[in-house]
Amino acid sequence: MRRTIVGLAVAALGAAATPGALQAQGFQVNEHGTCVMGRAGTGVASPCADASSIFFNPAGLAVTPDGWTISAGVTVIAAYGGFDDDVTGLTDDLQNNPIPVPHFYGQYAKDKWAVGLGAFVPYGLGTKWENTFEGRFNGFDNDLRSIYIQPTAAYQVNDWLSLGAGLDIVIGSIELNQYTDFSTQAVPTDPSLMFGNLGIPYHTQFATGQLHASNATGFGGNFGVWVQPIPQIEIGARYLTRVKLDYEGTATFEQVESGVILPPQNPLSIALGLDPTQPLPLDPLIASLGLFQPGAPLSEQTVTTSITMPDQFTIGVAWQVNPRWKVLADYQWVHWGLFQRIEADFEFAPDLSLEENYSNTSAIRLGVDWMTSEMVSLRGGYLYHQGAAPAETVTPLLPEGDRNEFTVGAGFRFGEHWMLDLAYQFINQDKRRGRVREPFPGDEPTVELNSGLYTFNAHLLAATIAVNF
Repeated sequence: MRRTIVGLAVAALGAAATPGALQAQGFQVNEHGTCVMGRAGTGVASPCADASSIFFNPAGLAVTPDGWTISAGVTVIAAYGGFDDDVTGLTDDLQNNPIPVPHFYGQYAKDKWAVGLGAFVPYGLGTKWENTFEGRFNGFDNDLRSIYIQPTAAYQVNDWLSLGAGLDIVIGSIELNQYTDFSTQAVPTDPSLMFGNLGIPYHTQFATGQLHASNATGFGGNFGVWVQPIPQIEIGARYLTRVKLDYEGTATFEQVESGVILPPQNPLSIALGLDPTQPLPLDPLIASLGLFQPGAPLSEQTVTTSITMPDQFTIGVAWQVNPRWKVLADYQWVHWGLFQRIEADFEFAPDLSLEENYSNTSAIRLGVDWMTSEMVSLRGGYLYHQGAAPAETVTPLLPEGDRNEFTVGAGFRFGEHWMLDLAYQFINQDKRRGRVREPFPGDEPTVELNSGLYTFNAHLLAATIAVNF
């Protein structure tokens, strides 16, 4: 029975949005400022005027005009994709609804000092599939969120150097829904056997399971440096530390009708000592086994586990070609190699460790910012992100891969104090082979389990309004 409960924890931790849909590398999200999003995420070297440097590079706060800046915005993510099954020839489509991802920033600058507060979600994921999808046994409605609240301070050391840092207070939550497979459950009379060994078809659903955990809290830091060696060139670097979140949640299960009736002389009737000459309806048998009674393997129970949000490093340069044109470039490295396995502890089921084998990733971003007038700026850019999951761990929970992304944006000033930024981003992910089933207990994940092709694309629309005073 431990496979069912372990699957809940594993799916929740790998769970493919944020608030949002599948994003960037692993379950990383970068779209937390519309101005920066319009120029393809190039925000580490040249700060926008909306205080979003709190996220992109805290040192940038100290090189903005004195006074208050407050901004609030949202990125709406509409994801679509599916799974083309090799065996059935059918395509199952993602059912994600458009999801809003908000961000908020506030800062105050005076002389060489600046302080600020931001709220954003740099890691999160979610997927929703039809409850008839073959991969529903991995999970069909899943959500992982990590909300960062960051008080920040920055200091301009001199005309060409600024430093900044923020404390990240992280609040995490998980929710996963999946179907449980009767064929992979242990036989009570002989735990060395699974019901699949006794004729139960693979992926026979007999229950739904839900795992919910919230208010996991962790702490980290966001550090930045800004340098302007010559008037036309800005250079920035930023390091976001890893954050470990310890989750304690509740797993609950409910029997559902399988509709399976085994024929006479089936191995299960013989193994359980039932009349082998009669057909065997599976649903009454499941109800009689007591699997959902208090203290039983599928009773309500606590599950504890941990996940580390990886650290990331970004460096970038901005070139002021002339008073109206700026060209920007960033490189980002994310330490996804931390995500190698999941250790889960269960109240009634045995503990388990499962391999995920993520790899560190790189991203390249190129952007332009054209100030067409004192009141209007136009932006655009291109991003390339590597996928973090290896071929053997591409599942319905996070069917990610390498991505090419394209952005456009515009900024408008209204009078002396108000600004509005708009942006659009298109994500085109490479098709990726993956699986819809987990390895059997004790087996390692392998590409031989991959049985189809995942596709994914997304449209993102963002708006931020800011006021300076």
